[in-house]
Amino acid sequence: MNIPSACPCCGAYSLLPDVQTVTLVAVCDVLVVKALERVGQFITRASRQRYQLAQGRPLYVIPTIWHASDDITERALRGAWDVVPALLDLHGTCCDVTGLQVTSMLDDYVHDLVLTGTPHTLHGEGGLEYRFASRLGLPVRAVSAADEEHWPPLLHAEPEAFETVTEAARHAG
Repeated sequence: MNIPSACPCCGAYSLLPDVQTVTLVAVCDVLVVKALERVGQFITRASRQRYQLAQGRPLYVIPTIWHASDDITERALRGAWDVVPALLDLHGTCCDVTGLQVTSMLDDYVHDLVLTGTPHTLHGEGGLEYRFASRLGLPVRAVSAADEEHWPPLLHAEPEAFETVTEAARHAG
């Protein structure tokens, strides 16, 4: 029997995770990759040798190879988070965070990645989900292999899985 999956941001179990929260996490993940690409562009443009050595590598990986000064990172990140307040104003969020809080968290996260030369990850310690929990107070939950065994995500399930859950809910209620 398939059991409802957890919302990746607030941890509430439901048949479908809160679309607004999933959108916030997904958009922030994409924005971080795009911001790291901009930093990578600034780094490779600083030197012809770096530009040639960087050929074939994704730009978002470049900050893990060569470090950028804080000044370069600041310039690269100008305007990187402009869409966040509009996204939250238009679509809202289940977690009551402001655009300023999310923008500040993203800015600090990318600065830390560039400063330490650490690759961006969504899951795990030090990843974006960790920042959602530690900086915004949102209990983001990554689904572990053990969780997947007992709580398979319904978004990837066959249509019969939805019928099974619906039937189980009828019998339980």
